[in-house]
Amino acid sequence: MRSVRKHCVLFPLFLFFGITTNSHAEDLATRLDGLFGAQGITLTPTIPGHIAHFSSVSLATLGLLTQQLASTAADFPAISTTPGFTFRYNSQIQAFERSSSSLGPVFVERAQTLGRGKLDIGVSFLSVDFDQLNGHNLKGLNFKLQHDDCCDPRHSPPEPGNPTFENDFIQLTFEKFSLHSRVVSFFATYGITDRWDVNLLIPVVYTSFNLRAHAHINNVGSIRQPFPGFPNGIHFFDASGRIDDFKSINDDKLGVGDIQLRTKYHLLEAGGFNLATGLTLRLPSGQDGNFQGLGDPTVTPFVALAQEYGPLEVHANGGIQINFSDSDRSRLRYAGGVTLRLIEEVALLVDVIGSSNLQSDRISRLVADSITLGQFPNQTITTQNRIVTRKIHADVVDLNVGFKTSPFGIQRSIVGFATVFVPLNDAGLRADVIPAVGLEVGF
Repeated sequence: MRSVRKHCVLFPLFLFFGITTNSHAEDLATRLDGLFGAQGITLTPTIPGHIAHFSSVSLATLGLLTQQLASTAADFPAISTTPGFTFRYNSQIQAFERSSSSLGPVFVERAQTLGRGKLDIGVSFLSVDFDQLNGHNLKGLNFKLQHDDCCDPRHSPPEPGNPTFENDFIQLTFEKFSLHSRVVSFFATYGITDRWDVNLLIPVVYTSFNLRAHAHINNVGSIRQPFPGFPNGIHFFDASGRIDDFKSINDDKLGVGDIQLRTKYHLLEAGGFNLATGLTLRLPSGQDGNFQGLGDPTVTPFVALAQEYGPLEVHANGGIQINFSDSDRSRLRYAGGVTLRLIEEVALLVDVIGSSNLQSDRISRLVADSITLGQFPNQTITTQNRIVTRKIHADVVDLNVGFKTSPFGIQRSIVGFATVFVPLNDAGLRADVIPAVGLEVGF
């Protein structure tokens, strides 16, 4: 039995070190951010001396979007450290006995602990198809890029007002935006004492990204007041007069997500009531640029409680996820619900799981806000940089409903589950439905 336990614990570690990833390859977030150039779109000159640059402040929204996608897409729910069966050692009969009649929740931390010397290993699978960001469909997102001020009177011959060609703009539209994550998590829990558990969770994440973007030049100003020899405007992507440009990304990445080290201590048990406290350390082992990790280490102290009423267990927990690198990204995490034992081997699970920023998260980037590019070759070029910032306060709330079953009873200590997550609000990066299945085996 000791040999079996050893190999069960080491298997996820071998898997972790066995996965090979190309750390030098450009990540998905970088490719998205630089799709048309991180500092805006600069066109090939069509009239002497005029190099058109379309505002990067508008395109900076794409960079801020990328930052938000990278962090929120990797915030996968973690399975409870304690499986369906919990035990305590009865010294009078010199044997283990069940410490709870409930199979417990799946994605809400239980108050009970596993039991001294007990080992539980398992695997879970999540399938996430992201399609909305803050209530807006990712497919069809668009940005308007304005023509920068090219004719500052300090650098060009005096003329009344701005030239009409500065009214030209570029419309950037995501005709396709598909971001999928498939998450296989390996986890193991060991009971150091009857009241103290330790847990290791290693997620392996497969991310696929498929995007097609369309940039269209609208020469509304330079057609209304055309230049000699340019009746169709002066702004084109190349010398052939092309006003449409398409960019695409079709790539996938496989890698280890953020590894979690967790521990929990059972404080109190009285009349079916249980209280525990614990700590989760989340390591930034996942590539945030591939939407597989938060990018920062976090620690989450939490409290879990439960009360049993015959076949019904009511449970809740809460904690604060503290981000060591960026306090704006620290979050309050909370969950609660019920587990109803329908028959001895099957339980119904209904939980609400949520998180919220403790304060607004500020994401920002440095961009070229304005660039002065003259009509004449002897004019100077000036660039002004500024920081573009967006504040995010995301309250993410999901409903998790499913079943948990122990088909072979306590003798085999095998527990399986199947649940679905359904969003209860629109905040953050969301999927319509997230199915999850898993299997746990106790020794």
